[in-house]
Amino acid sequence: MTIVQEDDSPRQGKPPRATRGATCTHATVECLNAYELIRKYRCITCKAIMMCECDREFGTRFLSHQLDRGSELKTQKRMRVTLGFRPNICRECRGLPAEPAPHDEGYGSTSKVKRYYWRELWFETWRREADWNDAHPDASDDERAAARDQIESEVLQSIKDLHATSPKYVFSEPSQAEVLERYRVEVTNLKAPYVIAPQKGAVIATPDGAVSPEAFATEHFEKMGWWVMPLESQPFHALFGVMMWSLIQDFNDPLLKMVGFAEKNAVDAGVKSGLVNSFLPDDFGSEGYAERRKRAINKHFAEIAHHIEDTEDLLWLFDHWRSYSEDFRQYLWAHRSEDVDRARRLVELLPPQVLLTILRYLVNDYWGIISDGPICSFIVTDPLSSSKSNHQAISSTQNKSAGSRITVRFFTCRFGWLNCIGRWRDIKPRSGVPYALRRLTQCACG
Repeated sequence: MTIVQEDDSPRQGKPPRATRGATCTHATVECLNAYELIRKYRCITCKAIMMCECDREFGTRFLSHQLDRGSELKTQKRMRVTLGFRPNICRECRGLPAEPAPHDEGYGSTSKVKRYYWRELWFETWRREADWNDAHPDASDDERAAARDQIESEVLQSIKDLHATSPKYVFSEPSQAEVLERYRVEVTNLKAPYVIAPQKGAVIATPDGAVSPEAFATEHFEKMGWWVMPLESQPFHALFGVMMWSLIQDFNDPLLKMVGFAEKNAVDAGVKSGLVNSFLPDDFGSEGYAERRKRAINKHFAEIAHHIEDTEDLLWLFDHWRSYSEDFRQYLWAHRSEDVDRARRLVELLPPQVLLTILRYLVNDYWGIISDGPICSFIVTDPLSSSKSNHQAISSTQNKSAGSRITVRFFTCRFGWLNCIGRWRDIKPRSGVPYALRRLTQCACG
């Protein structure tokens, strides 16, 4: 993708970009980053960067600090807006259907309306709240908080009504059944009653009291003679940090720069944290980084491949890089010793080629992948097997609806997903589970 240069000086007899852009009709434009509130567009013809006139009122009123530059999603490169606001730039102003840019599931935003209409909700809530504050300058903090809650509820309902009558976006995510069928997932059902009053994740009734779905499944596999280790995503972040630090912090990378962030151990302890200084490239974690550094990435994996014939050799490499990767793992929130220890256990248990596949998958779009949720919630393996055998890994989530069973889904690639379905009807299914299934399968299957 063409990168716009910051310099506007004439070159080889060409007029400055601002002059070239002023005479262009901007017939074809591309959005740099659909997740910015005030979106920036690049003209395919003149390469000028601009905003749509329909965003002028909101942008100048609330986000004037975001009007001079934009960030390209793929590369995270900051680019200067060269033409300001122009009419009929976005798809809607041109009479075209709006393209969805849904947010991932998160706390308070699990419904599809909130995930797809996040920008519209944000805009209208800010407008109404600012108007209310202007009309009630002497309101107390409690009154403002109550007004904010009411405004958010009213705006959400108005968006729901609009979607029901004239939908702006089409919710086109694959169903869970489609994902299971596509990847030929085997299903094993474990029956379990749910408690009437669950607390802090303990939702399954057992003779010894209420337990979490993970604890119930763990006990089931341990009774079968398997060894079980809880994971979630942090050990994979630690694995990535240890095995990839020398690539990410390569001083031959021209985009490498000094960054500072809070010391995570202090944050965990709830005390004032110091500053950790480290080196990171501007585009780390983006798809653009993987494209830009393709040759260096291949070279890095070729160096690791020298150690995969012998698990002990690979463990030596992990131990050797553990201390060197400390500051990078701090940045990834993979700083806890127990998470690094579990990452090391993954090196022992998983076949080396699977480890390389996971690492290559993560480096292709790190932030995009980890935002999808847990990569793998626990690993189950035969305690008598060696590290070179064909291990089974099972991941889990607490997805519940009507019914009374726990479903363990095994992937042909030896990864799986634990789907819990119980009698606690107040918990709604997570719509992100099918997407997480698909991403996990792509990771392991390559």
